[in-house]
Amino acid sequence: MSIKSIMCPVDFSPMSKPVLDYAVFMAQSHNASLKLVHVVDQLQGFDSYKILHMTAAEITFQLEQQAQSHLTALLGELPVPATFEVCFGRAPDEIVALADKDKCDLLIMGSHGRTGLAHLLVGSVAEAVVRHAPCPVLIVRQQEA
Repeated sequence: MSIKSIMCPVDFSPMSKPVLDYAVFMAQSHNASLKLVHVVDQLQGFDSYKILHMTAAEITFQLEQQAQSHLTALLGELPVPATFEVCFGRAPDEIVALADKDKCDLLIMGSHGRTGLAHLLVGSVAEAVVRHAPCPVLIVRQQEA
C-alpha cells in the first residue's frame, strides 16, 4: 500500500495545528501530495431575518473569503508544497465527497473529543467521515488539559 495523496480538513480551531503537524509529517514521510480543505456551512433559513444587515449569500461569501485568506497564509507556513480547496455544505458530506473525487489515499483530521450530551447535540464530523470515507482516516485527538 502506498500513500500518495493526503487530504487534511481544517476548521481553523486550535486543534487544526496538531492535525496539520501530523499531515505534514505524513506527507514528508511518504513523499505524498497534501491538500487542505475547509468547509463553509451553507446558511439556510437566514433570509427571513430582517435584522441582519447581510444576506445569507453575503455572509457565505465573506466566510469563503476569510477561509481562502487563512488557507493561503497556512500554505505559506508549511514546509511542504500543498494545495487547498474551500467547499460549501455539510462538513462530513463535503469531506467524504472530495476525498472520493480526488481519489485520496489518506484523510487526516481532528476530533474534539466531545462525549455525552455535547456529542449528541453537536454530532461528530470525524465520526461521520470515518463511517463513510472511501479511504483510511487518521484521527488526531485533542490533548487532555
